[in-house]
Amino acid sequence: MLGVPQLRDQTAPAADIFIERAVSGTPHQGKVLALITPHLDDGPFFASGTVAKLLKEGYTGYFIRTSNDEKDSYDLTLGETVLANEQDARAFLKVSGLKQMFDLGYRNHRMDDLSPTEIRARLIFLFRLLRVDTIFSYDPWGHYEENPDHYVTAQAVEAACWMSGGHLDMPEHFAAGLKPHSVSEKYYFARGPQLVNRVVDIGPTFETKLACLRACRTMVTHMIKDLNASLVDRKLRIPALSDVGSAAIDEYTKVALQTSDHAAGRKYGLDYAETFHHIGPDRSMEEYIARNAVPL
Repeated sequence: MLGVPQLRDQTAPAADIFIERAVSGTPHQGKVLALITPHLDDGPFFASGTVAKLLKEGYTGYFIRTSNDEKDSYDLTLGETVLANEQDARAFLKVSGLKQMFDLGYRNHRMDDLSPTEIRARLIFLFRLLRVDTIFSYDPWGHYEENPDHYVTAQAVEAACWMSGGHLDMPEHFAAGLKPHSVSEKYYFARGPQLVNRVVDIGPTFETKLACLRACRTMVTHMIKDLNASLVDRKLRIPALSDVGSAAIDEYTKVALQTSDHAAGRKYGLDYAETFHHIGPDRSMEEYIARNAVPL
């Protein structure tokens, strides 16, 4: 579907794939997640169903957008595009259940001009400030990624997750009352081939995912108008998408996500799913601790 990120064939040994399902209650109460993407629609396409699931289970969530999304509209000026996508981001924040948004404001499609150290330093600050336990972002080692904003953001996120726990990295933060804090869990998504080891059942939160993508009105309108223009060249049209308004956005969003997420879930017996390369907390010392630790 034109304009919709396509999940290409992804392979991993079946024994290594964990199916994550909804759990009752709020077992994650007190934990913090951050959705970190360069563009507003990245999270809604790839992770908003899982984010909604974890929020229902007790997480507090934040959205960190690294670019200003100045390039993603169909026929608006650069300035109009920045404003429209900023307004849409506020709408997304409301329907997603995330608590707060932090905009880093880097220029869209220009993030490969930037110092990786600068982006990393800003993320380290936010990880320490918010005490982030779990992140969602692009896979820093995703293959065949065309957009530099994606891999620049992803690699900064991965490094910051680790370095935020170091007492000699950005020690000036500690004078402001912050403390070292490592991110212990990562959900990485990708537009291309990826080593998937976690499949999340998003059937119970699929409607929230639809609402999250619908909130990205400027970007979805761009996709619809691109599709319509390509159909004109073929002397075709889709009546449900001809009048680009709320009804067309609803139709396009539903078709796009039902197609991708149903395909992702079908092979695992799920109605809808999101797929990730998941890196969990390091448990290598847990058995030793259980055998040898004593109360203070």
